[in-house]
Amino acid sequence: MTLSNNTFLPWKTLASASHLHERWQGPLKKFWHSLKSAKLNTSENASLRYHFYRNPNATHAVLISSGRAESAAKYAETCYELVQAGYSVFLLDHRGQGLSSRELTNSDKGYISDFKTYQQDMALFVNTIILPTGHQTHIALGHSMGCAVLAGYLQHYPHPFKAVIFASPMFGINTGAISEHVARGFAKMLFAINKLTSNTPWYFPKQSDYKEKPFEANNITSCHLRYDWIQLLYQEEPQARLGGATTSWIYAAIIAMQNIQKDAMSWNLPTLLLQAEADSIVCNKAQQTWFDNTPATLYKKRAVIAHAKHEILLEKDDIRSQAFNEINAFLEQLGD
Repeated sequence: MTLSNNTFLPWKTLASASHLHERWQGPLKKFWHSLKSAKLNTSENASLRYHFYRNPNATHAVLISSGRAESAAKYAETCYELVQAGYSVFLLDHRGQGLSSRELTNSDKGYISDFKTYQQDMALFVNTIILPTGHQTHIALGHSMGCAVLAGYLQHYPHPFKAVIFASPMFGINTGAISEHVARGFAKMLFAINKLTSNTPWYFPKQSDYKEKPFEANNITSCHLRYDWIQLLYQEEPQARLGGATTSWIYAAIIAMQNIQKDAMSWNLPTLLLQAEADSIVCNKAQQTWFDNTPATLYKKRAVIAHAKHEILLEKDDIRSQAFNEINAFLEQLGD
């Protein structure tokens, strides 16, 4: 079935988490390895790994922008579902993570000097890889840090996207009992001290090299089966793993999030914001502030996904189904 220019086919979950490991050893891994995978070199010789599946029946393309420390393989299930629904999919490993090149000697350290670099990489990927495939319509789907990257890119670069879906967007960090103002001030101070006293970016406090956490200690999903699958992916491809964030990454993230909030009033793209009710990583209040400050005339919707932790698309089946329902309702209205 071919999609018309204004019709979006429904996107749905195809199998339960209980079958995920079995499918990964069979059709799902076969599908993932059928994606075209190559390297895109930037002007300063960074190497960016990307993946895409050009669905021959698709007129619509979905760009997936992943979160911090993630590799593209974490989206294998999601990509399979999108392709089965009739879409083409495109993914980029952000520089410094996944299978893209790392800038520091310690490749476990999460580092970036400025989120504008991520945005430039995204523009290069869209213009060089996605646009030449000739799709009629483009949708962007981001998770966490990937939403912050998308927001900056979509705000400041010419782009082909008709709409964006933000899942647990990193528009503010959850600082727990510490006030956001105090936490931000501490992070900026530590970055300044690091920069003055060392040429090597330090880990931010409580951050370290990659360590596999037991399910009980994780704060990203309540789905034991999908969590175990994520660990399996990194065991199979350890070079894609990434450890904690450096003072540089934290400082750059703070600046990026401040700019996103500042630019909210000029946001002009139809938007679905999926908010994870039980998120302890990013700040839901910051998401609400950004959403409320975007133009009232904009086609937009904020949907709270009940009981979801940070990784909405890697949650339990019933939680994922909530998200799919919201996405399909948004796309249905978008296509009218």
